[in-house]
Amino acid sequence: MGRVTVRWLVDDGTAVKPGDKVAELDNANFVAQVRERSLTVSQSETELKRQQWQNELDAGDRQLEVDRKRTVLRRAEIDADVPPGILPQRDFLVKQMAVRKARADLDKAEDTRVSQEKTAALDLGLKRIALEKVKRELALAQQMIDSLTLRAPAAGTIIVGDHWEGRKLQVADEIPVGHVVARLPDLQQIRVKAWLSDVDDGKVAPDLPAEVVLDAYPDRVLKGKILEIAAVAREASERSLRRVFQVSLALDSEALDARLRPGLSARVEVIADRRPDVLLVPREALSLGQGEPQVTLVGGERQAVTLGPCNAEVCVAAGLEAGARLRRAR
Repeated sequence: MGRVTVRWLVDDGTAVKPGDKVAELDNANFVAQVRERSLTVSQSETELKRQQWQNELDAGDRQLEVDRKRTVLRRAEIDADVPPGILPQRDFLVKQMAVRKARADLDKAEDTRVSQEKTAALDLGLKRIALEKVKRELALAQQMIDSLTLRAPAAGTIIVGDHWEGRKLQVADEIPVGHVVARLPDLQQIRVKAWLSDVDDGKVAPDLPAEVVLDAYPDRVLKGKILEIAAVAREASERSLRRVFQVSLALDSEALDARLRPGLSARVEVIADRRPDVLLVPREALSLGQGEPQVTLVGGERQAVTLGPCNAEVCVAAGLEAGARLRRAR
């Protein structure tokens, strides 16, 4: 039916060596076929041996009959080996007829032996073909059983495949043909998959540098760069109103070590622009009404500023002294 049940599955994140068992899929159907084909092979081999023995027995009987006919011919030839004129003409002709009859019987016995040997060889060949066919079916069923046991082709860390319900695969799950049961990623080519909100579309681009901080190692900052950005945004989750672009990032080679494992969560910050020694103003202190942006000093004076790039908390500003104390904008 194009579906199979997971009977056994290694734990997610397990380190494996080449040849280690990763998963077992339901093979009950093929096990039944192996039992049935094994019984058929045994029966076919027994029938083949019985046919061989019967053919040998029949061949012996036919050869014995040919030898008997040859003996009769030899006796008739000896009896007929008398010069003409010694015996009466009638007796001489009778002995000659006996020789011809014995020779005809011998030829018939030889033809019968050859014909029956060909028939027996044909029957034996058909039984061998039938036996080979059943053996191939048995080997195929055994091969299917072996192929339903998934083994690691190389050393690495196993990542269990995802279920369409948004969880990892589990034992007793029924999966369709072509579904990924497990992955064995190359730890020398780790990629970071991140999500960019659609409201930030256009603010990042390939080859921009990025800093990656793993939740498991918050004190370590990994360097990387953006490889590609998906062309189309999609929902962040089912029934979500937020849409995101998938971003793929590569880590620098010096950032790779044994602590990195697939599936770790991380925070990614893309460095779109670097501006050293600039003045930062809290966004809550900015008045962004009509006209130029302004800030209000603690003394009540209002002062216009020129804004640069902003993030969620601060903006780059010019036209204001460092250390100035500001009021919250109304």
